[in-house]
Amino acid sequence: MPTTPFVRVHRDIAAPPELIWRVLTDFAGYPAWHPTLTVGAPVPEAVAGAQLRLTLTGGVAGDQAFTAEILEVRPPHRLVWSGGLPEVLLGRHTFALDALPGRGTRFTDTEEWTGTLAATVVAEHGAAITTEYQRAAAALAARCHTLTA
Repeated sequence: MPTTPFVRVHRDIAAPPELIWRVLTDFAGYPAWHPTLTVGAPVPEAVAGAQLRLTLTGGVAGDQAFTAEILEVRPPHRLVWSGGLPEVLLGRHTFALDALPGRGTRFTDTEEWTGTLAATVVAEHGAAITTEYQRAAAALAARCHTLTA
């Protein structure tokens, strides 16, 4: 059975899951910390079924706008959205927050792709996408640090 192409990064953040969740689901605040992603108006609440108008700028995929649907919301532990073209390239993006001893959190950012281009995209760009997601996780950690300092 073939595996679904994916990229996954982990980062331990010295903040409780609740704080990271607030930053992660404050979609209007993304320009303050996220290196490549913004959410356009109208900015929705983090609820299943909500539509996110996302714009990537300067990332591996180049500059592009697309819509993603929020599929799952389990505060403060799990947020899932999906966007793209189902038959060509559909991404399912999952953010998981797991509490660590001492008020820290293990942040896991995973994106899985399906569609005819999925395997090619990950084979050709997986390392660069991983680096981009590591940058985003570091930026999230830095944002949380400024809010706790």
